Amino acid sequence: MTASVADTVHYDPAKNIIAAEVDQAIETHVKETFGNEDELYWMKQAFLRDGYLKVTDIVPAFVKNMVAGEARSLLSQHAKRRDLRIAVTGDSPRRMSNVRQQDIARWGKVIPAVYHSRSLINFLSRLANEDIIENPWEFEKFIVNRQEKTGDTHGWHWGDYPYSMIWVIETPDASHGGILETVPHTYWDKRNPRVEEHLLRNPIYSKIHLSGDVYLLKSDTTLHRVMPLVKDATRIIINMAWERGRDKNREVSHETFAFRD
Repeated sequence: MTASVADTVHYDPAKNIIAAEVDQAIETHVKETFGNEDELYWMKQAFLRDGYLKVTDIVPAFVKNMVAGEARSLLSQHAKRRDLRIAVTGDSPRRMSNVRQQDIARWGKVIPAVYHSRSLINFLSRLANEDIIENPWEFEKFIVNRQEKTGDTHGWHWGDYPYSMIWVIETPDASHGGILETVPHTYWDKRNPRVEEHLLRNPIYSKIHLSGDVYLLKSDTTLHRVMPLVKDATRIIINMAWERGRDKNREVSHETFAFRD
């Protein structure tokens, strides 16, 4: 079934009993962990330069543990296997299992609470040097992905929305594949993506992560992929996406979002 308005589950913090606790914990943690303005300045510079910034300590450990536990629980109950190619990113493959946004919103508590946390969004806005808002399109607020079979990959692509935060819930040793690769400061022409030319003309950066890492990605101008697994192994991530405040009314096509059923 194709995702529709009828499938949409709108977030109501009043119905999420842990939302206030999560938001307060993040606010306190951010103040304690990122209170050095000089350090924050260089974090902003690194994000601007690389289109990527590791922020593993962005939330307190107990929140991260709850996020990981909920992701695993949702995968066990609601995961669906995908194997397809996306035309607007050069027919790059998507081979993985995932849990859709609407299922996370319906059955999850912690992941939606973190995503909608005003304290988190305010801090991300500081890192980005611009106002960030919740994604206006319900179906691409957050998603849980799992790669597990040899050849599983999230092929080369850009994001429709500018700011993504990826939670690495579980990842195998780098020798198994599943490594993030990025090409920052690239432009996505959906009518003619020219992915292979971008790869030939620009340096490709590899980013190795451990289970528990969290990173930000300037996803609309950073061509990126997750390398195929070369052995059966488990890699689980959560992807959360936000919009710029000034672009809240822009029209966005969603050709890459193939996980609606």
